[in-house]
Amino acid sequence: MGIRRRLEEEFDYDIVDEFLDHFDVMTEVMEPTVIALDNDLLRREKIHELFRIFHNIKSATSFLKIDRIHLLAKLAEEVMERLRTEETDVDEKVIDWLLLVSDQMRAWSFQLSHDEDLENIDPKILKLPE
Repeated sequence: MGIRRRLEEEFDYDIVDEFLDHFDVMTEVMEPTVIALDNDLLRREKIHELFRIFHNIKSATSFLKIDRIHLLAKLAEEVMERLRTEETDVDEKVIDWLLLVSDQMRAWSFQLSHDEDLENIDPKILKLPE
């Protein structure tokens, strides 16, 4: 039994289905949004958009008790909050790290939709950008 089946046993099918749909959409827009951080004119808007994406994922996965995704979303949200308050610059290291996060979230989205167990987090993600 994979994670999707576990979720459907613990929660209403409609809640799980809606989460999976939204998670898929959020992970689809994540990479192009990260890449758009390179554009000075769009940077502020894209930082806020990524913050909202990670916040929404964090909230939903907390409710559904999907700890692995929740913890990464929380970490990414904290990085985005530092960017929002301009404690950190958007540089190549930050963008590369966010692309790793995006890849991890896409992999988890695929695994969820195919009722597979979630793979472990890529260890490179644990090295936060400074």
